[in-house]
Amino acid sequence: MKDREMNQYNIQIVSNLTGLSVHTLRAWEKRYQAIIPERTDNGRRVYSEKEIEKLQLLQKLCSIGHSISHIANKTTLELRNMLSTHGISDEVEFNSYNVSTSPEQTEKTLRNLMLALEANKPEILSHEFYNLKMTMSPKDLALDIVAPLLRKVGQKVAHGELTVAQEHVISSIMKFHLGKFIYRGFEEKKEPAQTIMLTTPEAEYHEFGIILAALLCSYHKKSFFYLGPNMPAKALAQAIDAIGSKEVLVGTTMHTYDGNRAQLTQYFEEVLSFTPSDVNIIAGGDGIFDSGRLQFRPNFTYFSSLDELDKYLAQKALPH
Repeated sequence: MKDREMNQYNIQIVSNLTGLSVHTLRAWEKRYQAIIPERTDNGRRVYSEKEIEKLQLLQKLCSIGHSISHIANKTTLELRNMLSTHGISDEVEFNSYNVSTSPEQTEKTLRNLMLALEANKPEILSHEFYNLKMTMSPKDLALDIVAPLLRKVGQKVAHGELTVAQEHVISSIMKFHLGKFIYRGFEEKKEPAQTIMLTTPEAEYHEFGIILAALLCSYHKKSFFYLGPNMPAKALAQAIDAIGSKEVLVGTTMHTYDGNRAQLTQYFEEVLSFTPSDVNIIAGGDGIFDSGRLQFRPNFTYFSSLDELDKYLAQKALPH
């Protein structure tokens, strides 16, 4: 029998993902055979991604007046074409910000991820992250899963309980799955002045700080442009000029320039000197620099934590 565990979802998760009640899902199956999901050995329904996609398209069409009895047996392509004739996007999203996760469940998820990493099971790690990105909001994923997981992995590597190779494995898997949030922004139309650019200082290749910042921007519907790590001060100024952004977040770590306070301070001073005064430079993370020399610059802001950045973005965000 085909392995049902990979990328299949129970009826409660499908209800959250589609906005259809469990009762409606069962009714559409029984009365119209819209979707006939597989069953587990104990009789529980499990839905594939393609089935979820069709259910989402059906939900959209029913919401604008179509009768489920007339469209239940149409193909996914036919449903997409119907939406297009109404001028409605046929793009569907698997993300649902309504799937709540208790602290106990979050802690269990973190334990399972660590066990899979310690057992060298990358396929399990990838499967878990796939499910997490489908059922958690970008904000919860960033603050409750990725950030604490990175801390746990870093601590275990420092104590010799995990290898550097294992750290690279989990980093690669996370970057692959989180790329959905980061790079889809390139396809969206942006208002340059309302776009936050994300990068790290020259020679700083640790980019998870700005990846997490990108997740928060995605959650708060704040337009962003992900430049990636390792950006020289002058090149950053050129990018600001080319894109027209009025805000730049520069992610740092305590290891940026090996903790050389003067060097990181100089980097920020160079960035400020190269950019117009109406461009706000935001320093993020735990990089070490001389705050006394920068704190009175009107276009320089410092956030030491993701929570502070989250609050800042919430104040600027569009209504959900």
